[in-house]
Amino acid sequence: MALHGRRQAIRRWAPLVALMLLTSACGLRVSKSELQAAQQGGGGGASGQLAPGQSASNGSGGNAGAAGGGPATAGATSGGSAGGATGAAGPSSSGSNTAAAPPGGNGGPTDVGVTGDTILVGNVSDLGGPVPGLFQGGPYGTAAYFNYINSQGGIFGRKLKLISDDDGLQCSQNEADYQDLVGKVFGFVGSWSLDDNCGAQVLSGTPNVPDVSEALSPEAQALNGNINVAPFGKGATLGPFLYWKSKYPTAVAKMGTIVGNQPSAVAAWHYQMAAAESVGYHFVYEDDFPPAQNNFTPDVIKMKAEGVQGVYIISVNAPDMAEFSMAAAQQNWHPQFIASGISYFGNYIQESGGPQSVEGQYINAANARFLGEDAGAIPEVALFDKWMQQSYPNFPMDQFAANAWANAALFVQMLRQVGPHLTRAAVVNALKQVHSFNDNGMVTPADPAAKNPSNCYLLMVIHGGQYQRLEDPPAGFRCDAPYFKES
Repeated sequence: MALHGRRQAIRRWAPLVALMLLTSACGLRVSKSELQAAQQGGGGGASGQLAPGQSASNGSGGNAGAAGGGPATAGATSGGSAGGATGAAGPSSSGSNTAAAPPGGNGGPTDVGVTGDTILVGNVSDLGGPVPGLFQGGPYGTAAYFNYINSQGGIFGRKLKLISDDDGLQCSQNEADYQDLVGKVFGFVGSWSLDDNCGAQVLSGTPNVPDVSEALSPEAQALNGNINVAPFGKGATLGPFLYWKSKYPTAVAKMGTIVGNQPSAVAAWHYQMAAAESVGYHFVYEDDFPPAQNNFTPDVIKMKAEGVQGVYIISVNAPDMAEFSMAAAQQNWHPQFIASGISYFGNYIQESGGPQSVEGQYINAANARFLGEDAGAIPEVALFDKWMQQSYPNFPMDQFAANAWANAALFVQMLRQVGPHLTRAAVVNALKQVHSFNDNGMVTPADPAAKNPSNCYLLMVIHGGQYQRLEDPPAGFRCDAPYFKES
């Protein structure tokens, strides 16, 4: 597609959709390994975990409930330091005495979805339909965190139970799922859906329902009860672009990209491109592609012919990026640099054709290195790794699971803060006071209550088949440049 026509398409879609999370702007494909894990299931682990791809509300099971008792732990969901100038701590949680019900009892059924021993929570994500397993990490990450909390005894005598519904990438089904669940569950946690604007029509009529999920549409983001760890903005952090410009000053004048032809991906690219152009980048090659495409050799050949010197890809899924990297390696094409925001997930290097295909690639991310590299320096990462492995050992961990875990941590912190007499309104009001949160360094520090995104990021380079931090704090994020907002 011609550059001029491509930009017109981007601007046509931009007012209609929300900017997706830095590391999740995507086309519509999932990796073979993720699809296999979603179809086969996660395997054993914690008692009562969410069954892979199942939904309790349609009679197929799917609760994340009954892990055993034990003393509660302290501080598992507090903010913590993120490193860098703006890595402020979030609100703390005592946690140490919140497992058991108080001597006077916890109040029993204090609101919708709450009983004396259970808190019922919903999750609506794109799990099936034309792209099976697209956002399977959403319910998995949420359930893994609930399993962890339940293993500590729960919260004030109550265990967390998750109902996961699949909207099948259909607007009408998304709306129907929310309509079915809103009168049953206390709130929603960890949902990921490209059609969440449809469910937002339901939640707008019940403004005090907590929705601690990533909002991928303006309608969902505007909901009174939607507060999450990675709010979206009409822009992008400038830090990575300034870094690459300083290192490759001539390459930024001849940049190339590919964009998944899906509205949310197009919108995400629009804001990323505007941020890059604001500091001197010039994209001479842009091309979109349909969901079914899995051959990017023509794009590589055209980029090479047009003298592209730098590649930045954000609006595709990691499997698409893997195919692009494999094509570039097969064509023996090596521009000055290749960078992306979506190349950090369980099997990316393997599915790109091996380490030699991706050597030297850059990744800018909004999460800590949750594949295990940061587990020694960031206890929250170690906790995530442990419970994901225990709950879903066959699932290659991805950023959707990592963010769902962090959103579950924020939700649980608010439950503890409100106390045993839970109400929806009280939890929403508590969420609206959280102006700094990073889940103990698991995600970049943002302002959830004000719905302001973070200017921080993690910069990595692939070297020797490993994801290495690049000139970063050993256990934090770079917060060295402002967040660009399009005027």
